[in-house]
Amino acid sequence: MGWFLGRKAMLVAMPAEPGDLARMADIHAVSFARPWNEADIARLLAGKGTTALVARIEGDGSAGAVGFVITRIAADEAEIITIATDPARRRSGAARELLHAAIRELQRERIARLFLEVDEKNAAALSLYRKLGFRQVGQRKGYYGSGKDASGALVMELDLR
Repeated sequence: MGWFLGRKAMLVAMPAEPGDLARMADIHAVSFARPWNEADIARLLAGKGTTALVARIEGDGSAGAVGFVITRIAADEAEIITIATDPARRRSGAARELLHAAIRELQRERIARLFLEVDEKNAAALSLYRKLGFRQVGQRKGYYGSGKDASGALVMELDLR
């Protein structure tokens, strides 16, 4: 009876749907100092070349998204606009699953390079990105926050070829 109790929840990444906007906004609000609301996210997704994937727990239709990533393609390059995971689901593999799915999608589109910016103080994100093969190609000083508490953004790139 109890063989499945210790089983890790299976996360799946899939295209975001209009019904995901509220959950995406909620996740963004608890993940960033300057949160985006539903209208902000909808406007962003209406832009050319912009798509979103959400991570869900397989078989749990009631839980909604536990994380999401938004990417934008321009010519043969793409950028991760934002990626966020529900704080209760961090370190569960949701961000990794989202990134793997986004990378596969971009490779199918024959995109050559993927860029992102990350807070230089975000050790968990930096570790994940480096494990996936991203490398630092630039830095923006004082990008996050203001005054003496401001931190820089690292510009990272992944070759998708």
